[in-house]
This record gives sequence, C-alpha cells and structure tokens, in this order.
Amino acid sequence: MTSWSVDPVGGPWFLIVVAGLMILALLVGPSARRLSRQQRLTLIALRSGTALLLLFAMLRPTLVATEIHKLPGSLILMVDSSRSMKIADSVGNRSRWDALRTALDSAKSQFSELAESWDLRLYRFDETTTVTEWNDGEADLPEKPDGPQTAIGSALEDVLQREAQQRIVAVLLMSDGAQRAFAPRDVPPQSVARRLANDGTPLYTITFGKPALGLQSDLRIEDLLVGDTVFAETPVHVEATVGTDGYVNQTVNVQLLWESVEGEMEVVDTRQVLIKSNRRRIPVSLSHTPLVPGEYKISVKITSPEGELATNNNEQSTFVSVLKGGVNVLYLVGATRIGGGPSIEPRFIRGALAAHADIDVQYELFDYRKRPLDIRQQLREGKYDVYLLGDLDDSALDRRSWEQIALDVENGAGLAMLGGFHSFGPGGFRGSPLGNALPVRIGRAERQNFGEPLRKDMHHFSPLRLVPTDLGRLEHPILNLDDDGENPLNWKALPLLDGANRLDRSMLRPNARVIAESDNAGRWPLLVTGAWGEGRNLALAVDSTWRWQMEGFGEVHRRFWRQLVLWLGRKDETDGQAVWVRFDGRRYQRGSQVHFSLGAFDDKREPVSSATFNIEVQKPDGSSVTVNASRRGKKLVGNFGETTLPGDYRVTVTANDRGAVLGTTEARFLVPDQDMELDQPAAEPTLLASLANLTSEAGGRGLAPEELPGLLEQLKSRTSEFEEEISKKRTLWDTWPLLLMLVGILGGEWWLRKRWGLV
Repeated sequence: MTSWSVDPVGGPWFLIVVAGLMILALLVGPSARRLSRQQRLTLIALRSGTALLLLFAMLRPTLVATEIHKLPGSLILMVDSSRSMKIADSVGNRSRWDALRTALDSAKSQFSELAESWDLRLYRFDETTTVTEWNDGEADLPEKPDGPQTAIGSALEDVLQREAQQRIVAVLLMSDGAQRAFAPRDVPPQSVARRLANDGTPLYTITFGKPALGLQSDLRIEDLLVGDTVFAETPVHVEATVGTDGYVNQTVNVQLLWESVEGEMEVVDTRQVLIKSNRRRIPVSLSHTPLVPGEYKISVKITSPEGELATNNNEQSTFVSVLKGGVNVLYLVGATRIGGGPSIEPRFIRGALAAHADIDVQYELFDYRKRPLDIRQQLREGKYDVYLLGDLDDSALDRRSWEQIALDVENGAGLAMLGGFHSFGPGGFRGSPLGNALPVRIGRAERQNFGEPLRKDMHHFSPLRLVPTDLGRLEHPILNLDDDGENPLNWKALPLLDGANRLDRSMLRPNARVIAESDNAGRWPLLVTGAWGEGRNLALAVDSTWRWQMEGFGEVHRRFWRQLVLWLGRKDETDGQAVWVRFDGRRYQRGSQVHFSLGAFDDKREPVSSATFNIEVQKPDGSSVTVNASRRGKKLVGNFGETTLPGDYRVTVTANDRGAVLGTTEARFLVPDQDMELDQPAAEPTLLASLANLTSEAGGRGLAPEELPGLLEQLKSRTSEFEEEISKKRTLWDTWPLLLMLVGILGGEWWLRKRWGLV
C-alpha cells in the first residue's frame, strides 16, 4: 500500500504567506520597454518555476509504502502419554488417550490454519519430553501411551528451555492432570506456570478423565514396618496396612514371604482379612522367627481378586539383617560394704538396658556376709554373652566360678569391670583367675579390705568429666553417640561424674586401648578396651553415669550402655564382620539418593582409620557402578543416586589396609516397582485448572475437551496481534534531481538576464 504525506515548513499558514510573497515577486521585473514580450514571458516562466520548486521543497512531500509482516511465534501443544491415559473413563467408556486423539483429529483443519500463522510445535511428555512431528495436519502419536511417570512440571520446564529463543503465543496442555513423578523429574508445575504468567504467556489446560474413580476396585499394601536389624531365634513382627478401595464384605489373604537361605521366597505366615464397608485401611500383623543369621528379603503380599486393574501395588518388600540372637547379660553387683546394699549406679544401668528388648539382663546382688558362692551351674545354664561386674569384690565368688567366667570370656563372651571401691586392684583381683582377662594389669598392694579407710591412692575423689580420646572419637562403636552423625555430641556439656578408680597408662596390657579419659590436666584413663582370647573386655573406671540420666541426658545414657553391651557381645550391628556397611533405610523411591556408612575392624576388633574401600553397586539390570567413600564428621559414608531402575541393588564393599585385604561384605537395598500411574489413576482437573488460573491475566484458563474448537477459533483471532506494519518512506524534496532543476532554472535566468543586459 502506497500513500503520500506532506510536512510544510513552518506549517500551512507560513507556506501560504511565502507563496503570496512569491506571487508578488513575479510582478516585479524589468521594464517592458527594455524587453520584448517574449523575453518578459520567458523570465516570468523561469521565476515561476523557481517559486514552484521552492514551494514543493517547503511542502516536503514524502512517498510512504506500507508492508505488513508476520511476526514469528510458537504455538505449543503438549500431550500426556503416560500410562494413566489408558484408563477407560471418558465418554463412551473410551480411554483418555483415545479421547485425546479424537479431539486432535476433529480440530485438524483448525490446527492447519494456525500453522500458517505460527510455528505449531507438538511435544509428547511422560517421564521425558519428546518433540513430535505433524504429518499433513495429523499428530504422529503412538497407538498406546506407556510412559511410567507424569512429569508435568519438568515437561513445562523442558519446553520453556527449548523455546527460549521464540515468542510463545500460548501453551495448550492436554492431560489427566495427575502429577506423578520421581526425583529428579518431580519439579512442581506451579513454579513453571508462574514463569509463564510473568512472561504474559497464557496456559490452556484440557483435562481428560474423571476426577474420582469410585467404580474402580483396588487392593494394595500401603505400609510395611519392620526393623532393619533383628535377631535369630527371636520372633520378628511385621506390620502392614491394607488399602481396600471398592471391595466390601470380602475376605482376602495377606501373606508374609521370607527369603530362604537358598534365595527362594517362601510363605511363612498368612492372615485372612475381612473387608468391612466402613474400613478402607486395615492394619495387619504377621510374624516369623528366623533361625539362621544373615540378610534376607521379606515381602508382604495380598492376593489379587480377578479383574483388578492395578496389581503392582499388591506387594511390598524390604530387607532385614538377622544377627545371632539377642544379648544375654549377667550383671553381678557387690554391696558397698558388708551387710549393706548396692550403690545407685546399678539401678540406672538396669533401667537403661531394660529399654531395649534385645538385651536380657540377669541381675545378682552379693552379700559378703555369705561365704564365696559357686555359680558355675548358673553360668552353664545361662550361656551369657556379656558379664558386667559392678563394684564386685573377688571374695564374692569362689575360684572355680571365676575360672568359669574367665574361660567364657576366652571363648568369646564379653567382660566389663565397672568402677567401684572393690573393683580392679582394691577388689583383690591380682592373682585371681579373672585378673588376666582384664585389659589392665593390677599392681601389688592395691587391696582394699572391708572395714578399712578408703585408699586415696586407688581412687580419684574429685569430680571429673568423661570425654573421648582421639581413638574413641574416631567412631568407636561405644562412643558413637551422635544424632545419626548430623548433630555431634558435645561431651563437655555432659554432667561431671563423682570420681573414678585410679587407672594408669602404665597398667595397660599390650592390646588395650584408651578410648575415653578425664578432661582435666591428668588425662586419666576412664574407659579402656581390649581382648582376651576370642572375647572382648573393657575397664570402666567410673560408677556415676547415672548423673547423665538425672541431669537431662537420658538418651545419651541409654545409648552409651546399650552400645557398650552390644560391643562386648559382638552385636554392634557388625555381627563380628571385619568390614561392615549400614544404610539409612532399605527401601528407596526411584530417583532417590541412597546414603550408607561403612567401616572396618582389625583382628582386635578396633576400627581401622587408615583403611581404604572399594565400593561397587550392582543395579537390577546387572550393570555395576563404582562409588567413592568420603568422610562426614567422624563417619565414612557413601552416596549412590542411580536408582531409576526398580529392583534389588547389591552393594559390595572391600576394605584394604597397607596392601592387605581386611575383608569384603555385601548388603542389599530395594527400589520398589511402584506403578505411580496406575496405583491411583484418578484424573485431577483441579490441578490443571489451578495451573491455568495462574496465567489468567494473560488469558489462560482450564477447559473441557469439547471446548477445544472454540479455543482454536479464539486463537485464530489473535493472528493480527502477531502482525507488524513496516513503512518505507521516500522523500521527494531533498533529492538531487530537484536540486539540479532548481540550480538549472536559476542559472538559466541569470544567463539570460546578463545576455539581455539586465545585470
């Protein structure tokens, strides 16, 4: 389109005045007597031409050519191809996928028209986002949707990244609206919708499927609760919850399956569950008594009724570690004096250990007025794993009983001698059969006889605080009292203790290690560990840990005594292994990070801080990944994040120290094959509507499938918004031809005037 425009210099009235003056100038000229009529007319014609050219230039005429150009824009269409789109709950009992494809086919001509104005981009999304081609106005979509996730947020984020250089006209999202995705694809869709709103891009959502599937029946195992570590020959209770949507007045079987030594899953317990009309979640308790230590897979399974759509959620599994039974403790305590009772410490120790069902404590208080007792029969019948001796004088038992206890320790039992006025040397254990089974040597002339004043050279009577040594701080099992390694325990915040037995580092046996000491200048040994034969032993010089319990550190008190007993009994969750690995759980969702701790012991059952570890994780498909260990505080930890495949993962850890192999261990964890798409396949139009409403200022809104044609017609009307008028101007008054004409006319007039003698 072409048009003219003028822009008079000084405005129209100024131009009229100038034109009038020029007309007057034409009337002024040479006398008619000096020129002929023809000469006069010639000069008037030349002057008129000059005036007209000047007036033309002052009008400043411009030739304007206007062209309309279409601006580039992308119309984004996103189609949900996850498995939940298979659900047949659309009109006519068709699947959501069929309804979506029908909606696209019916709008084929409209999409083709829109493609003439904009770049029509089609994306298919489930756990990934894929560009899909248009063929003659038809979308190239698969016959059936099979995506395992619906990552709406991540799909929107992917599209915005890929279209970052384009102007987006609108985004059409066609889905059932159920955001079901594992990490790292679980981006909240609301955050991406807000970005669209900030850019002024409307989001139109079209929902397929019903929001509530009241007619769909589904049985599922919702919860599975069992301890990660259990004990052989002890009943293991497994708690589960059965979800019962759509089933009423029916009886179903719930089974507990336990992995055998050969690796086969065997049914070990069954419960019949009656589904009542008013109960949709039914708790179920099953049990089994494992006999052989090891690591086992367990599953709780509910029988699937005929015709049930979603069956992947009918079973849940996990792993448990079965250790060699619980810990039997014989706690022998002596009276503080002849005819007296015990100190206050034993009552608190027993209370701390009683809080743990896997520790059984047999408590015996000895009265020194009786002759030395022979308890060999009790020792043989009890088969004790740990002996605790609390302020017990050697005279309490006869020699044969002490010999039996020393023999038990040599064969693998644990022994702890606790602080007291009649412990260690003051208790007369020099020369006793038990003397060699202690981690400290007993010097000469240390005996504390009954009725004599307390020996100040054998005890520290001033208050002191127990703190770990560098060795103890380096994750010794007894002193690992931090809150899961995240909140280190401030040992100096613990209450002061009421003195201790006087132990000296010169008294230590060659295999003894000081793992805790006093925090004063003397740095007196307070907790010494060692070994005797196949058993572990320790010397605890204090007898007032009850102050921890009484002054607000009850959990520290309970954990300290539990871990002390478990370490003595070789049940400190390592089961006597040279190399160990522990997970923070045994079941992880796909995409989750798996954290685990690991470590190694030497032949004296002491932690090997210089050990290096080779860690390999075998995935369910048979491939392996190498993982590096790192230190977090006092713990050595590993981290594994490639958990996208469902199934069993096996972690193999090999420890080396100075070129020697310390040992190898294995442990497993599980990533359930959870079908998020079909476990709860109800559509969620509310979510899609809320996403569209976030862009309402730009025109976005939620729609039903039948409203798609109307939306496309509305988008057609917006094509003018993406047109741009480009005007090309050509000025005619400042051109070279006009200047040459003006110069030529003026020059010609001057030449004639001179020839005719007028100048």
